[in-house]
Amino acid sequence: MGNTGKRVNAVGNSLEILHLIKSEEGARLSDIATQLELSKSTVHSHLNTLQSYGYITKKGEIYRLGLKFFHVGQHTRNRNDRYQLAKEKTSELAESLNHAVDFDVETNGKIMVLFHEANESTEVGLKEGDYLHLHTSSTGKAILAELPEKRVTELLDRERMPKETEYTITEPDNLREELRETSERGYAIVDQEWLEGLRAVGVAVTLPDGSPFGALSAGGPTYRLTTETIETDVAPKLMETAKELEDEISRVVE
Repeated sequence: MGNTGKRVNAVGNSLEILHLIKSEEGARLSDIATQLELSKSTVHSHLNTLQSYGYITKKGEIYRLGLKFFHVGQHTRNRNDRYQLAKEKTSELAESLNHAVDFDVETNGKIMVLFHEANESTEVGLKEGDYLHLHTSSTGKAILAELPEKRVTELLDRERMPKETEYTITEPDNLREELRETSERGYAIVDQEWLEGLRAVGVAVTLPDGSPFGALSAGGPTYRLTTETIETDVAPKLMETAKELEDEISRVVE
């Protein structure tokens, strides 16, 4: 029993190291030791253990999260009925719309692609497990539009709204105006803000308590995803499917 405290502390240190690597999107041993106020030898020991189990990778001097986390996440989502429903709707939409379709979630101030369906002619360069910024993704905007203002401010302050293309919205006030428009029409639009030549539409999916569960998105090249196509076909189908998913989730929750 006397070693329990030491074991708990060691686990805590490993978790702190993982959180730091994630938040920094990669970190050096010396930086980890400095920020967490741990000795380099202690950090090195934790890093070696985490690397041996596949939870982190090392390239040069930089440590990053490994694919083991993605595999663990896949196992978790596959055992959750709500995520299974979202996966089914993603597949149905991709076939119906003939566009790349995602179901994404917000995690730690980022958008993570949880499910992605596309064929060779509709692929947009995303894969399951990819991370996107909230302000440059249609699902991010759709989710932000469902959140209280205080939470939106917290997330935008953390994100700092980096510029990814010349079309990226980088001013919080301009983004808030777009979020208001998103709330009014029921869907978000990203017009070449993540990748030039690409347009996407996103619709939030909420839980029975009103909080965002995630968001559905359809994306494609601007010449295919025109304003008319969005208004008459893509957005209505996304909103209809999101509502169906919400209804099915509410029955699962009950």
